[in-house]
Amino acid sequence: MRRRTVLTAGAAVLAAPLLGLTPQAAAAASRPSRRIALVPLDDRPVNVYCPTMTAAVAGVDLVLPPRSTLGRFFQPGDGAAVARWLGSAGADEYVISVSMLAYGGLIASRTGTPTLESARANIAAIRALRAARPSAQIVVHDTIQRLALTPGNPDLEQYVAALVEWAKLYDQVENLGREELRPRLTAVRATIPDAVVDDYLRARARNHEVNRQMVEWVADGTISHLVLSEDDTAPVGLARAERVELEKLVERLGVGRRVEVFPGADEVDALLVARLIAAGTSPTYRVEYAGISGEQWTAELEGIPFAENIRRHVKSVGGTVVDGRADLVLMVNTPSANKDQRPADLAAFSRRVAGLTAAGESVVVVDPVFVNRADHDLVAELEQRVDLAALLSYSGWNTGGNALGLALAHGTARWAFLKRSTSGMGVPALTDPGRAHAEYLLYRFVKDDHWKNVLQKAAYAEARSRGWNPLNLTAGQKAAFDSWVQDRLAPVTRQYFTDHFAGRHLVLGYRGATTRTARLAAVGDIHIELPWDRLFEVTLEPHLTLA
Repeated sequence: MRRRTVLTAGAAVLAAPLLGLTPQAAAAASRPSRRIALVPLDDRPVNVYCPTMTAAVAGVDLVLPPRSTLGRFFQPGDGAAVARWLGSAGADEYVISVSMLAYGGLIASRTGTPTLESARANIAAIRALRAARPSAQIVVHDTIQRLALTPGNPDLEQYVAALVEWAKLYDQVENLGREELRPRLTAVRATIPDAVVDDYLRARARNHEVNRQMVEWVADGTISHLVLSEDDTAPVGLARAERVELEKLVERLGVGRRVEVFPGADEVDALLVARLIAAGTSPTYRVEYAGISGEQWTAELEGIPFAENIRRHVKSVGGTVVDGRADLVLMVNTPSANKDQRPADLAAFSRRVAGLTAAGESVVVVDPVFVNRADHDLVAELEQRVDLAALLSYSGWNTGGNALGLALAHGTARWAFLKRSTSGMGVPALTDPGRAHAEYLLYRFVKDDHWKNVLQKAAYAEARSRGWNPLNLTAGQKAAFDSWVQDRLAPVTRQYFTDHFAGRHLVLGYRGATTRTARLAAVGDIHIELPWDRLFEVTLEPHLTLA
């Protein structure tokens, strides 16, 4: 990928003077020795850039199918072409999203258009891969379909809320015996056209059958490890009923140690990349909260206590949650017991993060309180008290499970790399991953806070003032907003680097008792665009120089 090429070239330029090597020799010395193939959930940055950076912070090469095969927004990817690519990827290990392979991506998986027969033909590539690579690690991610349709489709927009309500009511009445809700179920159903409900149920039935197939392939050894993630779920609904059936199948087949089921979706590509990177290290994690315990709080769009979601995500990355001393500390932002206590809770939490990083602890900050944005008050406290470059990771993007998984993946991959850096890596092999780590941290803070809390809101307002739909732009409207976003986000990114990263010393790795570091010097090029024809997400790729 272009991203990988940029990182490798930059490392060669910086490393050569440090070791007295020619640029060509330095590039060869820093070349990754591991190669992971990823079939992503779709082509958005969270499923391409974030897994790529998760691998890059650990010096691992991640290869993906040609971009032309992955589709874009409402245009499905070519699952058959991706299946052909998978057989020729030539990787050491594999992370496979079934939604892409079977249907052409996450959005395509929510419609009844792809048939079960075509899905089965595409996923047969996993069986063929196992036959060709009997000892390879093949880890797989499949989604339990969310309750809502994809927003932005003008033909279906008016039915999104009603369909979610109907799916929740149906589960409560038909599966949980809440007969008093039947009149409301009937009334809501009457507002939704039969064709919409039929397509919705056809997609759910097909996806559930493929979900079951994946569990069975874990049992017969085709799949090494499986994550079934609940995409934007709730305590009740058709997704809950499907999850219960799948959990029973997992139990009956005795594969609970190799299958996780938890709320989330977009984070899983990166999470499973980190699992492969950290294999053999068995990381342990201690959890501390800003406010109430995660045992007492369930994040929005999820159906289990957040503490349980943490345990399941940690297990999926190959780790264990422990009390007391641990390899990594998960500092998790949760709501306060009452509003008046919030400022004191955030201040104490940030002081705790600062103390842990100053003491050399490996700290991951998870910010899941608000859907689709960082907690700005928390970020402001961290900016004031914490050396942000000393963190292993941070995320406050989208759902609680998304934020958790992205931070956990980045932090775990970086921790595993630093742990192994004592095995004799030279400076060239340390510089490239270190730069990637700083770039990814900068990306997360700027995108999750300033983009989501400030610029995206302004962009939505600007689009609506022009009579445009911010979730379904035309090609011309997207081009206009590409420039609008670039003009505003690039200077914000540069200023954020100046304020919170410039001049800071970044740990590159260890050699015996020696800690190798580099100074964060400057921001070079910044690639910014809207990846899809909507304002929901943004591509932000800052390129840094070290000294």
